[in-house]
Amino acid sequence: MLLVLVLGLAVGACVAAIVFALAPSPPPLRLALHQLHRHARLQEQGSDVGRPRPLAGLARNLGAARLLGPGLRSDLAITGRDETWLFSTTFLVGLLGLSLGPAILAVSAVSGIHVPWGIPLAISVVAGPTASLAQLISLRAEGARRREAFSFALSAYLDLVVVSMAAGRGVEGALSVAAETGSGSAFDALRSALDGARLKGIPPWDALDELGSELAVSELSGVAASIRLAGASGAKVRSSLAARAKALRARGLAEARAAAESETERMSVPVVLLVLGFIVLIGYPAVVQITTQL
Repeated sequence: MLLVLVLGLAVGACVAAIVFALAPSPPPLRLALHQLHRHARLQEQGSDVGRPRPLAGLARNLGAARLLGPGLRSDLAITGRDETWLFSTTFLVGLLGLSLGPAILAVSAVSGIHVPWGIPLAISVVAGPTASLAQLISLRAEGARRREAFSFALSAYLDLVVVSMAAGRGVEGALSVAAETGSGSAFDALRSALDGARLKGIPPWDALDELGSELAVSELSGVAASIRLAGASGAKVRSSLAARAKALRARGLAEARAAAESETERMSVPVVLLVLGFIVLIGYPAVVQITTQL
């Protein structure tokens, strides 16, 4: 029964791969333009986006691009990676997981232990997708950490914008000067978005809104909406941005406090287990002596 189930899963995976390869779906035009602009930015920073990778080409030919949703694309964007990296690493990790079964067979053959071939086959079928899924989960976790760091950097950026506007600069000038002041991946993304807005001739808040949509950072989209609605009223823009910076800092501190409390509660479990083990270690001789005397 197990062998039939494993073979059925393998046949289904092969049929799905053939369908994806024969019927690829083109990406939306807006998404393609965003990817083209981001690839150019990564090439300027010295990334190896343009280098061909055989594993990524094979995964793309099998239709793996259709499995990428908006969440994974935003995670790739905020971590500074591209689809080629994701396809290469996920495919390679999956192949390593699939090779676990043949490795077990080889070790058993060398050691002289007879292992039914169905067990390594089942291990390979389970280990391959599990390893690929673990790679995707790691990407999602890193994307969440990058968004949290981006929110902290955004609060500092808004404070710099407020200070620049208080010094007499306009909205566009304050946004550019504040982006040039800071450092880090978040400020690099803000500078790139504002430079792209000047080259394309669009307002900077539209560029910030596009960046927030690309990176899935709702706070940045909210900042762009506030600046767009405020218009040319400098005082209202300053008060709105200052309030948003304060709210971002307060939320960041609350999340950090909640994470610290969660880690503290999680650390209490090993302590309780250690105390219980110590009690058992002390009381075991006495219990044995009492039971033997009865």
